[in-house]
Amino acid sequence: MNNFLDHQFQQQNPRFLSRLFYAQTASMVLAGSIAIITLGGWLFPSIGALLPADWWLMKQNAALCILISAIAIILIRKNSNILIIRLCGLIVIILSTASLYGHTTGQSLPIETFLTTDNYAKFSGRITVHGAVFFCLLGFSFIVAKTDQKHRNNIRDIFTLLLIGMVLVIFSGYFFSATSLYGHSTETLVSFQTFFCMCLLTFANFVRGIQGGIFSLFLGLGIASYTARVTLPWTLIGPFAVISAINYFSTTQEIRIALSATLLSLIFFFIILWLANRISYLENDLRKLALTDEMTGLYNHRAFCILGKQSFLESLRNDSVLILLYFDLDGLKKINDSLGHQIGSEMIIEFADLLKANFRRYETIARVGGDEFVVLSKQNQTDAALDTALKRLADAVDAANSKSNKPYKISYSEGKITGRAKDFPSLDDLLTKADALMYENKRKKKLKY
Repeated sequence: MNNFLDHQFQQQNPRFLSRLFYAQTASMVLAGSIAIITLGGWLFPSIGALLPADWWLMKQNAALCILISAIAIILIRKNSNILIIRLCGLIVIILSTASLYGHTTGQSLPIETFLTTDNYAKFSGRITVHGAVFFCLLGFSFIVAKTDQKHRNNIRDIFTLLLIGMVLVIFSGYFFSATSLYGHSTETLVSFQTFFCMCLLTFANFVRGIQGGIFSLFLGLGIASYTARVTLPWTLIGPFAVISAINYFSTTQEIRIALSATLLSLIFFFIILWLANRISYLENDLRKLALTDEMTGLYNHRAFCILGKQSFLESLRNDSVLILLYFDLDGLKKINDSLGHQIGSEMIIEFADLLKANFRRYETIARVGGDEFVVLSKQNQTDAALDTALKRLADAVDAANSKSNKPYKISYSEGKITGRAKDFPSLDDLLTKADALMYENKRKKKLKY
């Protein structure tokens, strides 16, 4: 039962999911195409001559890593052989690790130039440290691909979060002209086209976690998913927009730091405020669902117990009088059997509306069973006002029954208990006695007719 409920409450938006998968495939086709064109430029000088001036900044091994990664993600999407996907991940890891080894030791490995020689840079074919770390993480995410084991999915999603972090670091370098965040020199850096492909690969890997991963939150139909989708752009883009605006208008570093801290605090404050409002609305909706009878709109049994206990305790403190009315519809089972449950439901709803119309707003009116209703009233001296309400209810029922367009006549039995809370052990005892009086009156009515 719990698994069924989890499935129902964690349903995802199928149309949005389909669009994401189309976007994932399209982004991989685009990234693969850029990589193939760049590899063509490296392998065939005639093609390289046709490409933009800085095409060679995407090194041949970087282009190969992008192409293999794009193929691996498409294979994962098509549920292809897991060994082929993991082989793709292993190749990407080997290519990126070779560059990391070269940066660490200052030595070149043959694998860095196995395709062609790079005459533009000091170390031929070497990927930047930033790019090598990115592709190494991406390759490991392919190693743990396509599995139903939850801990494996968590590992994949951790790699995706690290990829997002790498992309943000490189973006920060470009955005704030911090060259060290995206390269080592003018010949060895994460080029714009490489960074664009990294963004596409990160997005595609993010989509992998939409089903059965931590990122599935963004695709749900509930308020938490909606909140995540709305706040995500602000949390990612907001800090960059704020700091860039401050750098444009401010001259001294002290003012920039002060304004950055202030505006970022305001952004997070508004996000928290918005989240708090959304959660508050959700709590109100949940409270209504938990305490309201869906059919009639009256309080349900749970709500009556909560409010009734509060009134009972108040009567104990103030020595005030409590009046409990217990109603039960006559002949509802016969109506359900002969006319159908829909007609029986209409009768229940009509009687509930009559209760709401003829008793005061501050009296607790609840449906506590299929055809059972209660009204709890707090009185200071007399119950004359409630007797007047009972008379109004009887007249209203007679008026409703006089209408000839309904296949049923409303009839009810009632039980009434008046007293102070100190005279009863508990609210349940008060309820039990009112229920007993109601059934006694019902029995007398049957004997009478």
